[in-house]
Order: sequence, then C-alpha cells, then structure tokens
Amino acid sequence: MTTTEPRDSRWMLDLAGKMVACGDRRQASMQMWEAAAERVKEISAERGWPNLSRTDDQAIIWHIGESFGERRITDLFALASQARQNSYEDWRTLEEVAGLLERVRELIGLLDEAHRTLPPDLEMPTDSHYRDRHG
Repeated sequence: MTTTEPRDSRWMLDLAGKMVACGDRRQASMQMWEAAAERVKEISAERGWPNLSRTDDQAIIWHIGESFGERRITDLFALASQARQNSYEDWRTLEEVAGLLERVRELIGLLDEAHRTLPPDLEMPTDSHYRDRHG
C-alpha cells in the first residue's frame, strides 16, 4: 500500500501521540525519534546545511542550541535519542514514553523558535568533524 500523505516532523509527532494513546510504547518511541531527526533535516535543508548522518544531526543540534542560546535543545535531543533506544529495547513504561513525547514536543517547539529567530544566513556548524566532511 502506498500513501501520498506527507511524512514530515509534525505528522510523525502526531502519530507518536496516537501510538502513546494506543499503548504502543515501541512504535511511539520510534515515531518521536523520527520526528526529532526529521525536524533537524528539515531545518538543515532550509538553511542549505549538509546533513547526511546522525553525527551531522548532533553537530547541527549543538550549533543551533549554542547560536540560539538555549542549551536545553541539546539535552532534549538526547532524550529523543533515548526514545530511539527504547524503540529497540522497549524498557520504558507507557508513562515514561508519554513524558518523552512531551519533551520531544518541547524540542520541536524550541527548534522552530530558533529557526525563526536565528539569522537566515547563519553559517553552518563549526564542529571540526562536520567541517571536515562538508566544509
């Protein structure tokens, strides 16, 4: 079966909420991780920054958080990574997964605010490994 429904970060986040409501911790966890990673890819694409790997995601998240002056962005992205781990290991309770969902919603809100607020010509991340690959 194919679908023409767009699979952007908001769609994935909504799906994660539906999965939590259904009690599917594993799929909810994967969808919230995918939503966070997709939002980073969307912002990267809009800014013209290469983003080819999870390592790039980390450099971009750090750069956005530092440039915006909001360290919670990196902390919340780390929690989204924990959701990814939970999608494989299924060790979090449903209550914990619901709490992670709220943190990922907060992350995406902060990313949106940072993206709107930061200058459109903000240079790409300065992380040396990122620059070595893309600079």
